[in-house]
Amino acid sequence: MQTNIVIGTYRFVGFYVTQYFLNQGKEVIGIDWDDSEANQYIMEEKELEIGRNSNYIYFPINKLKLLDISQQDTVFISCYDIQSGKMDKIDFLIGEIVSFIEKFKNGKNETPNFVLFMPIEKDVSIFHSILSSIREIDSAKIIFLPTIYGPWQSEGMSFEAGINQLGQSDIKAAIAAEYTFDALYITDFVNALEAVLTSGSDRDIQLCSSIDDHWNECAKLIFGESMDSFTPEQSTTEINKGTIFEVQCKMEPEEGIALQKKHNKRLNLLKKWRKRD
Repeated sequence: MQTNIVIGTYRFVGFYVTQYFLNQGKEVIGIDWDDSEANQYIMEEKELEIGRNSNYIYFPINKLKLLDISQQDTVFISCYDIQSGKMDKIDFLIGEIVSFIEKFKNGKNETPNFVLFMPIEKDVSIFHSILSSIREIDSAKIIFLPTIYGPWQSEGMSFEAGINQLGQSDIKAAIAAEYTFDALYITDFVNALEAVLTSGSDRDIQLCSSIDDHWNECAKLIFGESMDSFTPEQSTTEINKGTIFEVQCKMEPEEGIALQKKHNKRLNLLKKWRKRD
């Protein structure tokens, strides 16, 4: 039976990818790492949703290189989550991932399929070693993602920062680090994933939304009239990182942002309750 290995299983994109394959009845090995104490309750909530599934096994990141996997398996690496999250020891994390990829470059081990989720943003220099290693594996695909939003979005992303009503400087910093030309709701992305992977032989694929001006439509719902004060001037040239794949969106921005706000409210209540314990 094919196994899917998801690196970043308790993050944002990685969590939904894990959940998607488990719902399909497929086996998943989840890989993740210790986070700050402030985010521990979030990881526990996600564990409650997927940890009881009999097709799910968890391994910490420092055990990654010990995994015995086969050529029919697929390894999903969510650099998107690493870029948008807040974590310590990022060099250690990237080093563990690179060491794992390097195992399959000498021909002594069966090479699985590799799928790398990358942010579209220009500055991905922290992932240079991962990209260099993955490009030496013929079967690997690199999927470039626009802004992904929805419940469980990272606190460092602009929509979540706006919903949490953070200060103007924090929101501006989040927007400046984000791809604002396009956006996708998280379930629209994961539901299209298998079609993306079988769409052709191209290894670099950039996803785009079927909804025009998707990021701005979402931002208006969060920032309203104050949006102009948050959004800096930006280049009029969109970034093109690979073959374009248009995702047919079933979730309209109004409903997607409403679901994210509702989830955010529930998490904030949970956080308050935990502080009382």
